[in-house]
Amino acid sequence: MNRTFSEHTGVPRSKVFFPLLASLLLACAGWYSSLAAAAGADAVLLMDSSGSMAKNDPGKLRVPAAKMFMSLLGEQDRIGLISFSDNGYPVLHLTAPSSGNNARILASADKVSSRGVYTNLYAALAKGVAMLDKESRPERDRILVLMSDGKMDVGDTDEDWALTQKLQGDLLQSAKDKGIKVYTIAFTEASDVELLRQVASETGALFKLARSDQDLHEVFSAIFESAKAPDMLPIEGGEFVVDESIEEVTIVASKEREDVRIFLQDPEGHKLSSDDAGDTLKWFMSHHFDMITVKKPHNGSWKLLFSGGNNRAYIVTNMSLNHNPQQPNLSTNEDMVLESWLEQDGKLLDREAVLTNTRFFMDIQGPAGNSVHVDLLDEGQYGDRRSADGVYANTLSYANPGAYRIQIVAQGETFQRQKTVHLEVAAAAAGGETPVQAVTQPEPAPEPVSEPPPAPQAAPEAMDPPAETTAEQEVQPEQPIAEKKKSLSLGLALGVFGAINVLLAGIGFGVWWLMKKRRKSVVEDADLEAQEA
Repeated sequence: MNRTFSEHTGVPRSKVFFPLLASLLLACAGWYSSLAAAAGADAVLLMDSSGSMAKNDPGKLRVPAAKMFMSLLGEQDRIGLISFSDNGYPVLHLTAPSSGNNARILASADKVSSRGVYTNLYAALAKGVAMLDKESRPERDRILVLMSDGKMDVGDTDEDWALTQKLQGDLLQSAKDKGIKVYTIAFTEASDVELLRQVASETGALFKLARSDQDLHEVFSAIFESAKAPDMLPIEGGEFVVDESIEEVTIVASKEREDVRIFLQDPEGHKLSSDDAGDTLKWFMSHHFDMITVKKPHNGSWKLLFSGGNNRAYIVTNMSLNHNPQQPNLSTNEDMVLESWLEQDGKLLDREAVLTNTRFFMDIQGPAGNSVHVDLLDEGQYGDRRSADGVYANTLSYANPGAYRIQIVAQGETFQRQKTVHLEVAAAAAGGETPVQAVTQPEPAPEPVSEPPPAPQAAPEAMDPPAETTAEQEVQPEQPIAEKKKSLSLGLALGVFGAINVLLAGIGFGVWWLMKKRRKSVVEDADLEAQEA
């Protein structure tokens, strides 16, 4: 049995030292995403217009979802669009959102049809890389969003194979060399899922599978969150709290049915709807979501009425929540120190008066929908490098492959901030699966720094071994860790705990003995070489 969480605090209880852990953490040390801090991004949507899209997206829901993505980009960003079937056809060249351009930008999505005969993924990606290469600048963040419901198909199987090889070879390498991140969306499992996953992974981007057309706005939201790392407000029960530092809030509100009409209630109890849209209230309506933007929102508690599903509130503010690392792809059983901190006007917020009453924590949703709550700590341990410096951390390990969503939250007395991180964890070659776990990771505190530090480069540290997955666990959906813990009897738990400690002690002794023997062998070899010399 592998129990690494305290039920209330998320603090690990037991540890086993493994020398190889340092190499895992060093692999994380260089992970940074420039998207969050850059002045702007150039993004090009590559939208499939093959005939099969008429079946897989009969309501053309990819169009309002693409419009939502376009609208979420800021004035410092630029957006382009390429439609593809047998070839790639530029519909919109890179254009910055503005009052004069917005109508033209949104209209470009309406021009994407479902009448193409083939699905040329190579041509789509090649045209996207070419547009960014010609119209973008190297100092800007450059991203492509490639969406398709099919496999490579140009009407000739030999040519299909040759183009796939070229895509995986020179074209993908070219995108990587130019620093282009390619986010990919598969509309169905019949799509070329593995190819799309590979393209995203190798360019440091995110792959998402939209199992139905109704999921598309959720998928585009996840890609926007991964690409731009926007500041957000936690929404619980449809409610979110606006503080005085927030200049603008944009809500993406999901609908359970097409006929549902959503309302927004302000702190004074006034009910707002799309009929109230004007200069300070923008309201975009579609079949499965509404997007609402409020400029200069009043302080206090706001509430969404008649909305269901996963709602999001993106904000423009001078007090932001940041995190590190921001790499969207990991491997199973690979440890990662996740750090988070608040910034005020771009500077680390470390005032004791603010942080004393602020909690930092994460809610992690696994591939099966199970959730885990983990506290972030500023105590100089569990991955935190220096106590009371305003940077909070914990060490995480993901043993189940699949898509994870991490909601990082800073909760103060008068404010709340959230970042949403999306991870794609690749399956290990062999071994059992365990739920996401926190592991003890004490590290020496570094010298004082003026800015949030990079991901730690740690010496060998502690990690609990993965627990084996039973046949029942493989069939049944995963449950939250706390629920699994409650189902265990005390006697069984103590027996298993004792057995594991005996086993771990044996392993620890074996590792110590092997290392001692190896050092002795090295010394003897050195002495022998000295004598021969």
